[in-house]
Amino acid sequence: MKKNSLTKLLQLMSFILLVSVVMVSCKKDDDPKPDPEPIVEDGIYLKGAGTALTTYDIKGLLKPTKNEVNQSDRASLLDIYVAIKGGADGFNIVKVAGATKTTYGPGAGFGVVGEADRIGDEPKHDFWRGAYAVTETKFTVPADGLYHVALDTELNKIVIVPVHTWGLIGAATPGGWGGSTPMAPQAFDLNTMTFEATNVTMTKADFKFRYSDGWKVVIDPDLDLGGGVVGVRVNTNFGGAVNALVPGGANIANETSGKYTAKMVWKLGEGYTATMTKTGDLDLFNYTNTQLGLIGNGLIVDGAQHNWDVTVMVQAPVVENETNYTWTYSGVEVTTEGSFKIREGQSWDGKSFGYPQVVMAGLAADKFTTNNDGNFVPTENGTYDIVFKIDAVTEIYTFTVNPAGAAPEMYILGDGSLAGWDNNAALPMAGTDGIYSITTTLNGAGKYIKFITTLGQWEPMYGTNASGTSSGGPLVYRAVGDPDPASIPTPDVAGLYVVTINTNDMTYSIAAPLYMLGDGCAAGWDNTAALPMFTSGNGVYFLKTTLAAAANIKFITNLGQWEPMYGTNATGTSVAGPLVYRPVGAPDPANIPTPATGGMYVVTADITNLTYTIAPAK
Repeated sequence: MKKNSLTKLLQLMSFILLVSVVMVSCKKDDDPKPDPEPIVEDGIYLKGAGTALTTYDIKGLLKPTKNEVNQSDRASLLDIYVAIKGGADGFNIVKVAGATKTTYGPGAGFGVVGEADRIGDEPKHDFWRGAYAVTETKFTVPADGLYHVALDTELNKIVIVPVHTWGLIGAATPGGWGGSTPMAPQAFDLNTMTFEATNVTMTKADFKFRYSDGWKVVIDPDLDLGGGVVGVRVNTNFGGAVNALVPGGANIANETSGKYTAKMVWKLGEGYTATMTKTGDLDLFNYTNTQLGLIGNGLIVDGAQHNWDVTVMVQAPVVENETNYTWTYSGVEVTTEGSFKIREGQSWDGKSFGYPQVVMAGLAADKFTTNNDGNFVPTENGTYDIVFKIDAVTEIYTFTVNPAGAAPEMYILGDGSLAGWDNNAALPMAGTDGIYSITTTLNGAGKYIKFITTLGQWEPMYGTNASGTSSGGPLVYRAVGDPDPASIPTPDVAGLYVVTINTNDMTYSIAAPLYMLGDGCAAGWDNTAALPMFTSGNGVYFLKTTLAAAANIKFITNLGQWEPMYGTNATGTSVAGPLVYRPVGAPDPANIPTPATGGMYVVTADITNLTYTIAPAK
């Protein structure tokens, strides 16, 4: 009886266990939990099966960019570069705002922009433009490739532009500013693509990167931005620097001539990285038949402001020693209401030269600066004599500018200088009344310099005696018929120096350069246009110049670099005060105030005793 009861109990427990397993299994199969929604940062995304962005991905987030019209950031103008497969897969634009996701596709008027509908600066291949709207319909492209997608959320307009090629364009490139040197795309890939050109001839000049032979794409031609500024356009070019690309940025300076391999590498979510790798040297260029003139709206021709269409004063060079070329332009009238360049012939297909490519020299060198286009920009209206020289061996371009009829009173030459011992190529020094200065490259130990008063003539001349050193000493004058004085030795380390001579007290000094800048002087706060100062030795520098009223100045030791720097502290006044030195990595010192009345002043900086003075010029 007990055995029978135990058997029945075990059977009942087994049945209950089996039923429990079945019920649990059924519940798991019949009531699955949905996958959680991905957490996505708010913003505008590109997403689609025709791209690598098949899910919401931060790499697909469109980011604000500049309006090309005024090169200012526009919060509603967003763009992204993305690789897209040709065909029906395509993509959509999705706006994420918290839990709300809104999908956009082609809207009214979206379609192909043919050649007849493009402005001259837009890419030379068909692209798409129009409205975008709430729809699941996809944007599609006909062919695999890299595309530039830009939209404006205020205007509800979008453009999709194929990046057929990247290209190099500019005075440094074979096509000049008239046409791009193409960088062809390599293999198509959804995550990274490379554009490359090899064996490209690059001279010492400026250039930019642009795609599909265009500078910009119009989003809207008519939007009034105020102040006479109209339209919204997105940049299709990069400037700035090779290692720091900026949409629509300033021209890039190519510092060394040679053969180059140029690369633009795009990576999804990272944008572009550019490299310019020198692979060889250039053969010397023969400029004998290169006819150069002046062009731009910074010129006054026949009493009227000139233009960017016609090159004036076109001429062939005077050739010396087979490799030195000189073009001379006398009585050039300029206006601060524009800028200008040097151009070959009547088109941009040849050579052109601007401010960043040249060594500025002459009495009026400080009367010119530059802009993002690399042009010569006058800071004062006036009439000048201009001499442009090219050394084809070094590809050094010298732009010497003097007030019309006011030739330099002193020149430097010697194997310690860029002129060598060619008295026709001696470098003009700034200054008058017996005090002359030049900030220039000196060639190092075992080299020498002297000074002459007239190009092409060895007499009169200034040298030194046995007590003269590479930092300073006495001047020795050579009149016509006198024997040569000793040459002046240059410092052991080659580099940039300021050389100043004083024929009143017959002394010279050679020192590291110091430059002045600030809104209180002609340079403004552009550290590439800072004004070189004279030196009297022992760490004392001076400059006679016009100062603006109640503004500010500082001093830097290297053009284009903010550090090292000299400013002042709270005790500094517009008359005198302490200099405060800023080494690399240190915080900015206070600005030095200029006098309440603008005018001509002599500014002195003593970096040995760390003092400065500002006094009215006599």
